[in-house]
Amino acid sequence: MSCLAEAASLLDAAGSNADVAELVRDAVGRNAQWRGRQCLNLVAAESPTSLAARALLSSEVGIRASGGHIGRNNRFFTGMRFIDELESLCVELLKKAFRVRYADHRLMGGMAATLVAYTALAQPGDTIMSAPLPMGGDTSNRTNGPPGVRGLRVIDIPYSTKDGVIDLDEFAAVARRKRPAVTGLGMTLTLFPLPVREIKEIVSEWGGLVYFDAAHQLGLISAGLFQDPLGEGADVMTGSSGKTFSGPQGGVICWNDNRFTEVISETIFPVLTGSHQINRVAALAVTASEMLEYGPAYMGQVVANAQALASFLDDRGIKVLYGERGYTRTHQIVLDSRPAGSGREAVLRLEAANIICNEMPLPWDETGTAGVETGVRLGTVELTRRGMGRTEMEWIAERISRVLSGGEPTAMAREVADFAGRFDIVYYCHEHGLPPR
Repeated sequence: MSCLAEAASLLDAAGSNADVAELVRDAVGRNAQWRGRQCLNLVAAESPTSLAARALLSSEVGIRASGGHIGRNNRFFTGMRFIDELESLCVELLKKAFRVRYADHRLMGGMAATLVAYTALAQPGDTIMSAPLPMGGDTSNRTNGPPGVRGLRVIDIPYSTKDGVIDLDEFAAVARRKRPAVTGLGMTLTLFPLPVREIKEIVSEWGGLVYFDAAHQLGLISAGLFQDPLGEGADVMTGSSGKTFSGPQGGVICWNDNRFTEVISETIFPVLTGSHQINRVAALAVTASEMLEYGPAYMGQVVANAQALASFLDDRGIKVLYGERGYTRTHQIVLDSRPAGSGREAVLRLEAANIICNEMPLPWDETGTAGVETGVRLGTVELTRRGMGRTEMEWIAERISRVLSGGEPTAMAREVADFAGRFDIVYYCHEHGLPPR
């Protein structure tokens, strides 16, 4: 039975609408018990928010409409003076967190932020360049994402399949021939800094713009532990507030050049955003204050954990890519799943052991064919925020290697659940500070 058919059957069997509401609460509770307490969550796109941020997501301010821009005379509604105060605090905190002149907080997701960037920076019919999916690119910068919706022509950024880096000589040749209006640097597999400065120097010859989609790197950038895209020449940077930045799900956009201010602001409202969930803004503001206080320690441990996990897996015969480059400089590592089958087969085996992650394509995979991905992506943000360190990374590497080497995953599920249950405090926040190490 499909999920939808099963849900319809449950609704039919419910005695009342109140019983239906209880079904919803039960599903939420079961997820909290399993994913929140019994699983090792290594999904690179996830991070637990602090208790303060979670409380604000259910606050009264979340029922208020927010149409317009900050300021009494810029709103569609009256009664907004405290909301203006809240939103102003959020903007100023984001500017401080990312060391930028301008920031906007109103995007409902990282993909929405990407759509704003391409709408503001390019016109329908323009050419852009972005990374292909097998090289770690993301649909948010491809024809089946915002650039396609915007009517932009997408050309691949050339990569070296040998070492997984941008081939700058080939990029220069293609870019000078095609003259893209925007070069979009957006990656779903993000392990090392990108050559922003070199790309900007090339595309500046015809006034081309550089857009950095920091969906995954936003927390690392805030902490000063990754490259500074705007400082290196990017014109606009966006990111997801719910990944390494560890806030509520949403999007952020930042820039330094005032010539983009009007077009970005007007693209956000009224073109692509109406009311933008003030409860999320409140949670984002508190998250920014947490990252200002704890970000360097937090993100430093995230990267150290990723590198340690990769090394421990490599020691156990699991092929972790880019070992010659130190595996990673972010929260992510990527494995070759092929000894255990396809990436999908590998992640399903790991799920049966209560270890949650995702598959993804690698440079040698055939594009456009579902189910042939041979990569497994792991992220260490949630493990780190729950207080885990190098010792725990070794324990986790041992269980992952056992599963991928043919061990029985269901027999390991209880062991993993017991281990995960020991780490039930969210650290690197005002409530709990740093983990006791």
